[in-house]
Amino acid sequence: MQTEKSSLTKKMFVMFFNIENLKDLFFVIPVVLFIHEMEEWNIYHYHQKNYQTGVIKESVLGTRLWLFFLSFIGFAWTAVCYFIPNQVLSVVIMMLLIDFTILNSLQHIILTMKTKKYNPGLVFGGFFGLFAAIFVIVVILHHQIIPIWAMIPLLLLIFPVLIESAISARNNKLPMMLKGILKVSDKLERFMSF
Repeated sequence: MQTEKSSLTKKMFVMFFNIENLKDLFFVIPVVLFIHEMEEWNIYHYHQKNYQTGVIKESVLGTRLWLFFLSFIGFAWTAVCYFIPNQVLSVVIMMLLIDFTILNSLQHIILTMKTKKYNPGLVFGGFFGLFAAIFVIVVILHHQIIPIWAMIPLLLLIFPVLIESAISARNNKLPMMLKGILKVSDKLERFMSF
């Protein structure tokens, strides 16, 4: 009986992770990112309540423009990876978006632990985003497209940004990455209103 359960579990694992076209699975990442960005629809108000005023120039329109812009970048990045014929190169480039997803997830989770309250983006950015990223990584490793030793440095790319984010959060400041995104949103807003 125990052997049958073990065999069934193995078959389910293989069936679950044996996705024929790995590149189709890549699109899970931008879909989750898009839903996450929509969860952040009113993050402008969260920033105004929780960060020092005058640190950044931010508007409701600019914030919402960068939410759509980041979603567009996620889908465009994934489309490029999808059409790269070399699967190893495609996976390595896609890992940058997966890293961003993991970084964003950890930032939301850490911020929630620090503030002990919900922050916009926690559910889809923090939890679903982290799950989706880990799932795609497990499938990549299952298909043996790149070895674990090559995956580790790709995942470690997020640590400098994560450390800077933690230091910024401790000082009640926006992380540099978010400041950069908001500068782009300001430029997008000015471009859209010319």
